[in-house]
Amino acid sequence: MEAITLQQIATGLGIIVAIMTPLIALYKAYKKNIENRFDNIDKIIENQRVEIESLKKESTINKNENLLLIKSVQACLKGLKEQGCNGPVTEAISNIDEYLLKASH
Repeated sequence: MEAITLQQIATGLGIIVAIMTPLIALYKAYKKNIENRFDNIDKIIENQRVEIESLKKESTINKNENLLLIKSVQACLKGLKEQGCNGPVTEAISNIDEYLLKASH
């Protein structure tokens, strides 16, 4: 058997380094690109969560305001009916009662 020289070892290591360097660089670039995409997706998801929570709060406030307005209009219509107004007033009261009944289910 032939003895392996230091030059052969250095040449072998040089070849291995020459092959591995571009592969490692490609892997790092790919990994960085993928991590950036995941980070961007995480940011988008978090922004969407915040916006959904804000919209839920606004929706609850709007529902409460609308209910208050409907009940106020209903009270006004009932006051008009007590004063003798009929026809459209009675029909509007009936429609509001029907709407409130459906909305409660």
